[in-house]
Amino acid sequence: MTVKQRDETPRHEAILAAARHQIAGGRELSVAAVAAEAGVSRQTVHAHFGGARGLRAALAAEGLIAATPEEELTTRDRLVEAAVRLLSTPGGSFVTIEGIAAEAGLTKGAVYHHFADRGEILRAVARRVSPVDEMRARIAPAAELPPRDGLIAIAGAYYDAMRARADLIRNLAVNSARDPELTGIVMNEIVGQGAPLMFAWFAYQVSRGALRPVDPSLVIQSLFGPVFLLIVLGPAVFDDLPRAGIHPAVDNVEAYVDMLLSGLAPAESGGTQ
Repeated sequence: MTVKQRDETPRHEAILAAARHQIAGGRELSVAAVAAEAGVSRQTVHAHFGGARGLRAALAAEGLIAATPEEELTTRDRLVEAAVRLLSTPGGSFVTIEGIAAEAGLTKGAVYHHFADRGEILRAVARRVSPVDEMRARIAPAAELPPRDGLIAIAGAYYDAMRARADLIRNLAVNSARDPELTGIVMNEIVGQGAPLMFAWFAYQVSRGALRPVDPSLVIQSLFGPVFLLIVLGPAVFDDLPRAGIHPAVDNVEAYVDMLLSGLAPAESGGTQ
């Protein structure tokens, strides 16, 4: 917990205590009344809970009031977003339930109301980061395309998805390096979900004689390997590579796929298709 979080904890608890007292007294939940009872400004209540809706969500998580479906979704999303922010901090410390609750401006009980344990909320983060949905959307219609067109469509979807998430994925990887539970979740939710899609696509192309049989793992590593340069360097540095005369594969998808399919041997030397 940071110094700022420690300083804000008493206010956070005072606001919650005032909200509980209002509900227990049968009164309508009011930001102004809660602020007055807690001895803070209305702006402070909004900073900690986002207003009356956030207060209701926190009380619902404690079982003091019934939450509407919209409030349930809002609270769950707030917790996932909080975990995403913590995991997006370069070199951030081990992400805990307490840290996620504090970052979301909610109680620890709110986390356990929506997620069974730390692993479940980390899986939700991994699913949000995963490019699997974008890949799945491209792989199905690409099945009947020529291999070149199919690979370009799939690689393009993957590269676009990963570029948009590069900072978060890089920091997720940093955290995974020292967090075995998170490592397993990343493997299962991202690699474990995406690899079978590519295996099935490749097997189908081999069965119709469009590609020669090789270890599909090599195809996946070749196709998706360029993304790791983007993740390691970060979008800002990566986008400056052309100034050094380096043209990233993610910006030259067609040429890169042609190289994978044909190799580097000149056509007259019998380059493979």
